[in-house]
Amino acid sequence: MRVLKECGDCVCAVPTCPPTTQHSSVEHVQQLWKEWEIQLLVLASFSLQVILLFSAAFRKRHSSRVLSALLWLSYLSADSIAVFVLGRLAAHTSDPQHQLVLFWAPFLLLHLGGQDTITAFSMEDCMLWKRHLLNFTIQVALAIYIVRKQWHGGSQLVAPMVLMFISGTIKYAERIRALRRAGSRSSSFNAGGRHLASGLSRYYDGLLSIISEKKEENFEHVMDVTCGGFFMKFDFLMDVNPPFSGIDLQDLRIAIAERIHRFDDGASDLVYKIVEIQLSLVHDYLYTKFGRVTGVLHRLITLVLTSTALVLFLEARVDHQLQGLVNYSRADVTISYILLVGAVTMEISSTFMWSLLSYWPYMPIAYWRTFDYDKIFHCVPKGLHPGSRMEWSGKMKQYNMLDGCIQEIQAGRLERMMGSIGIKRDYTTHVVISPEVKKVLLVKLLEIKTNAPGGGGLSSSSFRGQWSQWWAALQTKDYLGAGQQSESAAQRALQLSNIQGLAFVSSVYLWHMVTDICLVADKTASASEFRSFSQALSNYMMYLVAKRNVMLDSCAYHVLHKSRHSLLCTRPAIVADRSAFLQKVYDGVYHGSRALDQAREVSLELLRPEGAAYRWELIATVWVDMLCYIARNCGAEFHAKHLITGGEFVSHVKIVLVVLGFSFHEYEEVELA
Repeated sequence: MRVLKECGDCVCAVPTCPPTTQHSSVEHVQQLWKEWEIQLLVLASFSLQVILLFSAAFRKRHSSRVLSALLWLSYLSADSIAVFVLGRLAAHTSDPQHQLVLFWAPFLLLHLGGQDTITAFSMEDCMLWKRHLLNFTIQVALAIYIVRKQWHGGSQLVAPMVLMFISGTIKYAERIRALRRAGSRSSSFNAGGRHLASGLSRYYDGLLSIISEKKEENFEHVMDVTCGGFFMKFDFLMDVNPPFSGIDLQDLRIAIAERIHRFDDGASDLVYKIVEIQLSLVHDYLYTKFGRVTGVLHRLITLVLTSTALVLFLEARVDHQLQGLVNYSRADVTISYILLVGAVTMEISSTFMWSLLSYWPYMPIAYWRTFDYDKIFHCVPKGLHPGSRMEWSGKMKQYNMLDGCIQEIQAGRLERMMGSIGIKRDYTTHVVISPEVKKVLLVKLLEIKTNAPGGGGLSSSSFRGQWSQWWAALQTKDYLGAGQQSESAAQRALQLSNIQGLAFVSSVYLWHMVTDICLVADKTASASEFRSFSQALSNYMMYLVAKRNVMLDSCAYHVLHKSRHSLLCTRPAIVADRSAFLQKVYDGVYHGSRALDQAREVSLELLRPEGAAYRWELIATVWVDMLCYIARNCGAEFHAKHLITGGEFVSHVKIVLVVLGFSFHEYEEVELA
């Protein structure tokens, strides 16, 4: 019993953590957070600015979702943290040891001004520029109040604080101005009537003069011409001004097309490079502070102000140490140095990024009219912007309706459950746009521009397959002879597809299935460049309408949904063998929807032996016709939105049409028969 009692005493004597100890630990953490909250949040704000500065420059070249998510979180968090800390500083009570935290208020204003590489995450931010202007007014007033508190608290840091306040106000105001400029959807370039005609004439004269020259040897001239046409191209891309409305430059535009057509691939590469540079300028104009020459002056001013503030802070710090007036926290002093040195470093980095990563330094003096452009900016080495450097992702997304349905059918239970709550797989892939694809597109456009009646003018009112009909008629004359009245297989295929009367999205789906059937049923390897071109554009166009909802109204959505449902209903045949399924459709063994049967009829006509010579070229011409129509009509919002996600090929096609001098008509139909 005595042993048990002693053991019991030992058990009872085991120490336990009293509740007061746990409570004191929580209080200790809370006390630490209360003391160092502002310091940690200021460092977080600075870190977000560093991320935005160096990450945003990559988004026009990459379509990474990870990068987009990182920038989205950083962009939203940066403003929220800066505003919160400014409020905390305004309510900060006098503490001699942490009095230095008031010195950080102007830096938060600087952070609210954002980085030169990103003023807006999306076009929606630009449309809300008035809200940002209201926030600017409130935050500047709050910063003035904090500066006044520091003024009464001690005069040693007033001078560097005022300099940083001026710098932060300039940066913030510049951001509002950039948002307002982008939100207007116009370049504010007054190019009406005679001025527009003369501007276009100068642009095409310059373009004509460089087509036959090597870009490496005439870099400055190419940049002059390329940047010189920016504002007209920008207004056209944003649907502000349709090009060539009421302006007769037909002879000049045809001369350019003929000149490109005569020269080798170097001229073709130059056309795409011009378009690439101009879209890079559009990106910078809409989403960065690089789009104005006054930005250079602002960067120089803020750099001088922040550098001077750093020197004054060093002097003030030395005076304090000698006189022993204030014993600032060592951590606060370190953070102040980080903010000052970081501000100077980021201003220098922004200037270098503007010089190295943007083409705005080459903008002609005709639009700046501020200083001697040739002497200052043409001294920038041409090697800084080599022609081999991509200014966008250079990729096309691909979506095949049949493959997408197969993947949906084969999806697991978990994937189907996630799809029921709206979390669906994309079922898209991407391919690098090959030089062959670019060449085929440009060759077809040049053929239409130089040979079609009226220079191949486009109508944006409705899709009628004008180019395809003209090309089929031209091939019929060459094949049967000018005096023959019978139709070729190409013309019959177009009639069977009802390309002149069918709705655009229905035509896209029909020719998408025609392309898939012909890829399986055509056993020949002729015209391989047109074959691969047609396959790439077929999947790209289906991606645009089915995944990006381009040109997709309620009727078109119903057409796609019905077509997709009819394919999903054939799950045993489709999953077993995709190629065998398409072969059965072609052989007439399987009958699905009306659209699938119509695609079979068109394919049968195209796969006749007499159509082997031009089969794939006709399909390629149809896709060029559709691609150019969708480029003109998919809307400015689509083009602007995707400039920050690696870019879309259809945006490049829209500018290529302008470079080649295609005219656009809003309501009238242009017959190409």
